[in-house]
Amino acid sequence: MKRFFTCIGGLLLSFAFVSVVYAGAIDNRTNWSAEWVRTLNRNAATDYADIAMYNPAGTVKLHEGFTLNGSVQFGMKDYANNVTLPGFIPNLGCTKCESDEPSIIPGFFGVYNKSKWSLFGAFANVAGGGKVDFEQGSWTTIEAQLGLVGPPVLPQQQITGESFYLGYTLGAAYAFNDMFSFSVGLRYVDASREISGFAQTYALDVEEEGDGWGGIFGANIAPNDKLNIGIRYETKTDIDLEATVKQDTSVSPPYPAGATLAGALLGVTNGQERPRDLPAVLGLGASYRLTPKLRTEVNLTYYFNEDANWGGDEDDADNGYDIGIAFEYNFTDKIIGSIGYMYTKYGMDDPADMLSENPELDVNTIGAGIAYVINEKIHTNFSIANSFYKDESFSPSAPMPPGITVEYEKNILFVAVGVEYRF
Repeated sequence: MKRFFTCIGGLLLSFAFVSVVYAGAIDNRTNWSAEWVRTLNRNAATDYADIAMYNPAGTVKLHEGFTLNGSVQFGMKDYANNVTLPGFIPNLGCTKCESDEPSIIPGFFGVYNKSKWSLFGAFANVAGGGKVDFEQGSWTTIEAQLGLVGPPVLPQQQITGESFYLGYTLGAAYAFNDMFSFSVGLRYVDASREISGFAQTYALDVEEEGDGWGGIFGANIAPNDKLNIGIRYETKTDIDLEATVKQDTSVSPPYPAGATLAGALLGVTNGQERPRDLPAVLGLGASYRLTPKLRTEVNLTYYFNEDANWGGDEDDADNGYDIGIAFEYNFTDKIIGSIGYMYTKYGMDDPADMLSENPELDVNTIGAGIAYVINEKIHTNFSIANSFYKDESFSPSAPMPPGITVEYEKNILFVAVGVEYRF
């Protein structure tokens, strides 16, 4: 049982090391709007108010007056740990351990544009963003049982994790001329993570909360009517997560009387803090109008994971990036269709080091959708995307018994709708 909750502890302490909903790096998220889902590339866009997050310096090119924009995404997730055990090991629970817990992801954006100035604000999830629920356990619980003395604890086992980093952004942009505009902004991040698990009569539920401030700087360069270049830099956000132990089962000797699982096995106590910075981000994009009706955009978003303070965990990660391309076509004055592609490199290469419940697998994503103009004031976006993660497998090393194979699988289908109102 000790080994089981040692693994639970590893899940708790490293849950910040991955996201629940994809689209970004190990921590950072970028899937903020329905416009993003249908293109997957927004760093150089100048058309909708969601660019308050993607290309803030480009907000000076939006409709003059107020623009309000809201999106909601539905993420249908399919995560699996496929575990193959050699014949001499008895069945220890699930062989295809699964979580299909869906996620709902909102985003709200606003811009006021007047002459050469714009003011912008946004509310979106900037890290984490959802929940996983392995109702029959995972490779973590199977691995734990292999280290137990005595009979296995199946089938009463479960691991659940949830993570949100809510970002509140305010800023301003100024156009020096038709070619150059610059922006500066400030973001407050409110972070919350919770992990719970149980095995028979043992139970643990721990929540971590923290907050921090970060700066955002942007530039937009439009050399001519066809080409537009967007640049965005988000500074590192210093965050210390404070633990709250909500449920904890006392443990038996050899621990001291009154010892708890959180304290004895995890080293976590009420009020304990640990660093978990949100890494700096550099977003680059170039948009080019090939014809009066056809526009293309290429993006690179780079995540500085190695420079963040994660209490030493950053030593196990490399910097990550997204790279992609989109095409957008104006069928009529009211209907715009688009398709986009993006490849994400998380910065984790060895599957044996990945978190079983949400492995950091590299991913190819394809998105498409339609923007429909109802009238001059009301614009809508409808989009769908699918993330095809690269399956990875490994054989655990000693002291695990030989002949075990673990394969990680993930897939996410996104459906999104957005509405923009201009006045």
